[in-house]
Formats: sequence, structure tokens, C-alpha cells
Amino acid sequence: MKEEIEQAIKGFVRTSPSNRLKDSDEQYFAEPMVGYADIHDPLFAEYKKIIGDFHLTPAEFLEAEYGEACPQSGTVISWILPVGMVIRRSNRKRTKTPSLEWSHMRCFGELFNESLRKYAVALLNSRGYRTLAPVLNTQWKRIISPEVGHASNWSERHAAYAAGLGTFSLTDALITRKGIAHRIGSVITELVVEPTARPYQGPYDYCLKYSANTCGACIKRCPAGAISEKGHNKETCSQYMRQVISPKVNETYGVTISGCGLCQTNVPCEGKIPAIKQLMAHSS
Repeated sequence: MKEEIEQAIKGFVRTSPSNRLKDSDEQYFAEPMVGYADIHDPLFAEYKKIIGDFHLTPAEFLEAEYGEACPQSGTVISWILPVGMVIRRSNRKRTKTPSLEWSHMRCFGELFNESLRKYAVALLNSRGYRTLAPVLNTQWKRIISPEVGHASNWSERHAAYAAGLGTFSLTDALITRKGIAHRIGSVITELVVEPTARPYQGPYDYCLKYSANTCGACIKRCPAGAISEKGHNKETCSQYMRQVISPKVNETYGVTISGCGLCQTNVPCEGKIPAIKQLMAHSS
């Protein structure tokens, strides 16, 4: 089933007409990465302390959905959708607001990601494995609290970290072997798949600022001043999105949400795990 799942997800990304920039053959997303985590991985319980006690574990999502018939074992299947090169290049040139291509990726590309979640759920259900997509589930909700700011009770980034797909950055985004410019999705299933080994020791191993006290390119890229040596200020970021980007971009580009992505482009970790020598080349 593991090979079938990966080929199905990659095939859907490769062939779906929804994975295309409007009036173009260019794809929003390149070939995805797929990872797996046991639903009882201790990390998911730790997230209640790291993120907040409101964050649900995979088992809690399954329990809420299936009650007494809840599966006792299973897997979180997580995927990374790397943003296409044409879109990334268009956003590198921007300094205050995102490009049209990036905004379309953020809006319509995420709609494609939703369709991929539904496709994965349907595929696994058809094979007899009860499956749900947390962010499309009735239990999913957004959270705003004084302690954590803007959050939700299922983090796609933290699921991907548990599934061995990447580590966090100064911006809070996930750096993967295909970089930081991506979207993430996941499903929870009763199918048992061998977990992906995590090729890192800590949650910030791939970020040069944390691992080597170098870089910080994302600080300069942020037009809102929401990124500093101390990390990412979610409220400042969100306020800039609401007050500056959305009024300027949404109607002009024909989107309902535009994203920003400046800190994910024209930085050393844009398309790969950064290295010191890459930082030197980027700075020259």
C-alpha cells in the first residue's frame, strides 16, 4: 500500500488540471514528498505542551470521528507540495507584496491541496481503511489565544516534522530537502505503514540561524518586520496581511487570500536545505 499511496499522490499532483496556473501549463506544485508517522508517536502528545493543550492528537481525531469503533493503530500520512520554479522566481523580485503567481498559488493552489486531501481519503477508504483529513474534519478549528496567537488544533507543519519531512525555521515555516517554499497536507488513517525515520536530531537543525548562528536572510525579506533574531511574530505578520497585502492584492489578483511568501523566496533555504557555502554565494 505504501508504494500505491505515494504513486497515487504523485500522479494526482502531476496530472490534475487543478494544479496549474490560470491560463498556463505551469504547475503550482512540483513532485511531492511523502512521509509517515505512527498515530501514537510521542511527539503528538508533546505538541499539547509545545503548541497548546487545544492541539488534538491523531488518536483524538479518530476517537471523535469513530467513537467506540475507533481504530487502535494507524498512520499520519503527510506530504510536501514544493512550489514550482516559475512561481518562486516571480516572488523573488517582490519586496512589499507577493507576485500574482504566488498569490494564485496560495489561493487556488491550496484549493488543489484540499482536493488532494479528499482524493487521499477516498483512495484509502476504498481500500477498506478508515481515513480522515484533519483540516477538513468537523473537529478542526482555528485558535486565537494570548499565549500562542494564531493557531489551530492540527498543525500540518508539526505533522510533517513528525513524519520526517523537515525542521522548523526562524519564520516558523518548515525547511525540507526541497526547501521552504511549499504547501503541506496530511490525512490520518487506520492503515499501518512503517514510519519514516527522522533524519534530524532537533526541531531547528536545517535553519542556519539556529544551527550555526548565521544567515537571517528572512529577516531582511519580511516587509512587515515580523521576523527578528527572536523569531516570528505571528500577530505582526497577520496584521500586515490584513491591513496591507489583502487590500492591495486580493481584488487586483482576483483571489480571496493572497499569502505573502517573501520570506520563503530569495533566501538560501528557498529550494533546499541550506549550507554555509550556499549562504556565502547568496550573500555575494
